[in-house]
Amino acid sequence: MQPASTKQPPGSGASGTNPPEPPRPIPGRIGGVLHVIRTLIAYGRYLTAAAPARAARPEFAPAAALFGTYDVATILFRVQRGIRRAMALQRYLLARAARGRNLRFVWAPTTEPQPHHRPPPAPPRAKPAAPRRAPGREPALLDDSDPRAFYLPTDEELDAEVRRRPVGLTMTYICLDLSVYPCLSESAFFDQWMGVIRRYGGNLGPLFDVRARRQKAFQRERDRRPETWHIPWQAVGLPAIRQAPGLLIGEPPPSPGLPAIVPS
Repeated sequence: MQPASTKQPPGSGASGTNPPEPPRPIPGRIGGVLHVIRTLIAYGRYLTAAAPARAARPEFAPAAALFGTYDVATILFRVQRGIRRAMALQRYLLARAARGRNLRFVWAPTTEPQPHHRPPPAPPRAKPAAPRRAPGREPALLDDSDPRAFYLPTDEELDAEVRRRPVGLTMTYICLDLSVYPCLSESAFFDQWMGVIRRYGGNLGPLFDVRARRQKAFQRERDRRPETWHIPWQAVGLPAIRQAPGLLIGEPPPSPGLPAIVPS
């Protein structure tokens, strides 16, 4: 008499349960945005470690001008908020990818529709809708003179903001917090983060409006401290730009293993 077979049906484990399904592959558009986010987080962490020492050097001026100040505490505060915002966007995109959902392009309209392409006017309402309360201004858009510029949202608030905003708009505010601009970016990476803003509902206008205001504030600070400055901070060449933070955004940080910012 032969013993009973111990062969198990395919797909069953020792306990009789099916093995877990492999994770979904990350859709291509989400993968591209995640690459940009991770690069910005790495740059923010590098800047957190490098800025306290570099801010004492005159060569830091081109980077400090994009923050509008030489004050290290203000720079690090903005960088921390940018990292936390980027981490919230990363969580949102990973959750979206886990559900098998990709991103859709959200292009801003470039032409005015012709009359025969416009939808018919909506009928008048019997009762006008109650006016909506204007939302509070985004802290990244505010000048240092406004106390609201130094508000640090909680992780829950950031997660909620990321869910209700277009991905490109969140990227705009991340770039404002980290002071990510073309002059500090490696050329290929510049195309990548600019593409995310343009394709997914962002707005390039605030980047350059805020930059102009910050540079004016930086010039006023320089006028008050003329003994601190030894090099020009405007219209400098690429070697001086790279020397300011220590690398161009998109280049690998020179010191691996930099500590991460742990949200408080």
